Amino acid sequence: MKLSRLKKNALKTKLISLMDEVSHHLEQEPDVDEFLDETTLFDEWEAILPQQEYPILVMTVLNNIRKESIIDSIIDAILGEELSNGPGPKPKTKNVHERSHIDEHPFN
Repeated sequence: MKLSRLKKNALKTKLISLMDEVSHHLEQEPDVDEFLDETTLFDEWEAILPQQEYPILVMTVLNNIRKESIIDSIIDAILGEELSNGPGPKPKTKNVHERSHIDEHPFN
């Protein structure tokens, strides 16, 4: 089944499975560069992830990082959801004037 059709829990299961597969492969053949050059395991994930999230996925999988917040942020990016723990949109305030910091000493 295509990743893009999966729900959150199924995506999480697939991601953990990918981590297991990559971890097992790297135990047998530890050359990460060769693995990345030859593998197609990430292709389907790359197709559904926003461009800025894809390197996070690769690093997470290669390093077998199973921190819940990181996995959730990857899944949320796939599903197009707001990150639940991230900062919300900045409220618009009236009459705020931006200040130029050009030619100012940083400790003024």
